[in-house]
Amino acid sequence: MILFDFIKLVLIATVFLWSGILYGQNDSDLVKGKVVDPEMSPVALATVGLYSSSGILVASTNTDSLGTFQLRGKIQGKYFVAVKHLGYHDYRSTLFDLANSNLEIVKLSRQENKLEAVTVEGKRAVLTVDGGAIVYQVENSIGAQDISAFDALKRAPGVQIENEVDITLNGKSGVQILLDGRQTFLSGKELSDLLKSMSSNNLRSIEIVNSPSAKYDASGAAGIINIKTKKNQLKGLNGSITSAFAYGVSPKQLQHMTFNYRVNKFNVFGSYNHTLGHYNYLYGTNRQQNGKSYDSHTVDVDKRQKMDAQMGIDYFLNDKNTIGLLVNGNFIFGGGLTNTATTIATLPSAVLEGSLDAINDYYGQSTKRYNFNLNYKYEDTLGRSLNVDLDYGLFDKWNKNLQSNTYRDNGGNVFDENLYRTLNDIDIDLKGLKVDYATKLWDGKLEAGAKYSAVGSKNNSRFYHVGPASDSLDNRRSNDFQFDERIASAYLDYKRTIGEWSLQAGLRLENANSKGVLFYREQEKDLDDQINRNFTNLFPFLSITRQLADKQTISLSYAKRIERPAYQDLNPFVYMLDELSFWKGNPFLTPSLTQRFSLLYSLKSSTIVGLNYAYTDQLNAKITDTLEADKIMMISKNVGTQKHWSLSLTQTLSPKPWWDITFNGLLYYIHNDVSFDQYQNLNLKQTAGRVSLLQSFKLPNKMRCEISMVYNSKRLGGANTISRPISQVDIALQKSLLKDKATLRLAVTDVYKGNQIKYTQNLPGLQSSSYGYYESRQVRLSFGYRFSRGATKEQRSRKSALESESGRIQ
Repeated sequence: MILFDFIKLVLIATVFLWSGILYGQNDSDLVKGKVVDPEMSPVALATVGLYSSSGILVASTNTDSLGTFQLRGKIQGKYFVAVKHLGYHDYRSTLFDLANSNLEIVKLSRQENKLEAVTVEGKRAVLTVDGGAIVYQVENSIGAQDISAFDALKRAPGVQIENEVDITLNGKSGVQILLDGRQTFLSGKELSDLLKSMSSNNLRSIEIVNSPSAKYDASGAAGIINIKTKKNQLKGLNGSITSAFAYGVSPKQLQHMTFNYRVNKFNVFGSYNHTLGHYNYLYGTNRQQNGKSYDSHTVDVDKRQKMDAQMGIDYFLNDKNTIGLLVNGNFIFGGGLTNTATTIATLPSAVLEGSLDAINDYYGQSTKRYNFNLNYKYEDTLGRSLNVDLDYGLFDKWNKNLQSNTYRDNGGNVFDENLYRTLNDIDIDLKGLKVDYATKLWDGKLEAGAKYSAVGSKNNSRFYHVGPASDSLDNRRSNDFQFDERIASAYLDYKRTIGEWSLQAGLRLENANSKGVLFYREQEKDLDDQINRNFTNLFPFLSITRQLADKQTISLSYAKRIERPAYQDLNPFVYMLDELSFWKGNPFLTPSLTQRFSLLYSLKSSTIVGLNYAYTDQLNAKITDTLEADKIMMISKNVGTQKHWSLSLTQTLSPKPWWDITFNGLLYYIHNDVSFDQYQNLNLKQTAGRVSLLQSFKLPNKMRCEISMVYNSKRLGGANTISRPISQVDIALQKSLLKDKATLRLAVTDVYKGNQIKYTQNLPGLQSSSYGYYESRQVRLSFGYRFSRGATKEQRSRKSALESESGRIQ
């Protein structure tokens, strides 16, 4: 019934939209032009307003990436256009008659001496709407400063991160994470580690796209989250440095540094971030299986240090041609220790049988990630552009673990001990070529492109029994797994504005060819198993947008998406957490496909309402299942189908000039029809909600205060995980110093430790209840200083040829 009502709503909205196109009369006149800087380069995101001769605002918009804009007026008479952009003098045209006017080129002049004053003054929105994307302006939120990019992502509307790893959007998993339009080479835990090593001070915004167009890679069943770094830079030498100290369970130090030097035709830029200190986690599970209770509690100390660096250079051949080289590196190294204590009792009397103590000593760990991007860009004043990206990526991860398992009887006496050593090594190389072309066509914009990527993954896993004299290799639990994948894709996308209507349609073709080979030894023989796959899919996209009166916008879109398994999930190697708990890969995983419908309404970017529906087939989820009589195994499987509805509301208010409020509410419904095997079929339905409230206060003496609150209700995640409600309150204070060039911040996160997760997973023969706390309550003190000279100039953004493949590394 709910599905029928939703489809009926979509059909009504579609008829309404198309009826306006077919029968609506265009009684307004078009005013268009292009905004450029003194070097004739396009100025993006400039604010353009159309005013009547009496100064009344008739319409407003922002320039696109090519600097172009279009406005409409409905009453004949005299008008003028005003243009504003940070770092430039305001522009005002002469009066003109409203009759399809073409202002052609609007050239702005830079502010050389007033930049700092412009930066300090003025109220900046935390949430805005850009086309079909909801944009969280990280740089405008003081509570989002001096933290990691990972923690900043948690504050974005509709984003929830479970167990510090699994990122969901509007309650649905399968999110594609991009950094400046390109992938990070990581996902899962490795992605969270990368984002934790990055400073939020270098972020400009987080874009949330529920229905990406055909020009984006088709990965991401729940949509795309594009994390954008700051772009505005100055001629000459400029940069910033921030030091932060935090304390939760243990002390931590975060460092962030950026620089940029631009002279003549060269632009050199770079950044460095590190996070030093230990992170402490507490988690555990109580499970009942085959008449026994296993109650485990784990103390986990992550001793790894995280570092991230970037270096790039752009060379401007002329006004139309630019080449550039960008190098990224991410490094994680150090040890770790987990101590798990499990008590075993007989049910229903709960008579203690004994206990198992397992210690995992990660005495060696290292992760290195490199990405090299060579970019060529052509852009002219006629709306034509060509981008060519050549990428090469390397990922190298290894760890060494010594695990002890000690069994005691109900009197505390040791009756069995086992010691194991595991050596794991993962090497992945990625190569990609991506070409994108855009041009004006039939009063619209046509984009076309192609991409080819080649990925090679080598996994070497060795499992040893540690003896008094030497270690002995266990061939049953050791293997070599190689996975090679080739993906070729091409797309066409066209967008056109007709009066108050904007139409966009696109089609993407993708072919994926993969080969997996498992090498292992059995009964003194060297064997291998091969799994070959070849998929070809079409991914259509359609969007209809109408500009209504009083700055209102409504849009309806459809997109087909795919979610490919992470490379490590395909490796069938068995990882032992202790002798009662295992994690195993699954080489038979197949991609899941999702059909998405989105309806978005916005009013002046202060009110945003979104309605989404997604249907996923071959849902990929991590499940916990029984193994033998007393063991459990965690494995990824294609378990069935999922239907997902969500309704969201974002509202910004300013009750007082010194008080801003941003509210985000989410209501969603999940229906999982899943099957773990022929005996375990589940039909689960759950309605859930999420509410966040952000309040910002302007205080005397150049001080600001920010209070943020978030609440998540009981919810369904994965295939059958039911999580209990959690909440969190953060408080932040900021003081401007040294003529506004420096800032001092004090923040407290998760004030009352409300972000403590609890969830259950139930199956026939297995009931489990788990908990976890990830040191979310911290006190943080930071000091930042900015230095700059010259006029603003945007650093170029790139979109890597490895947009999707790199994001599947866990």
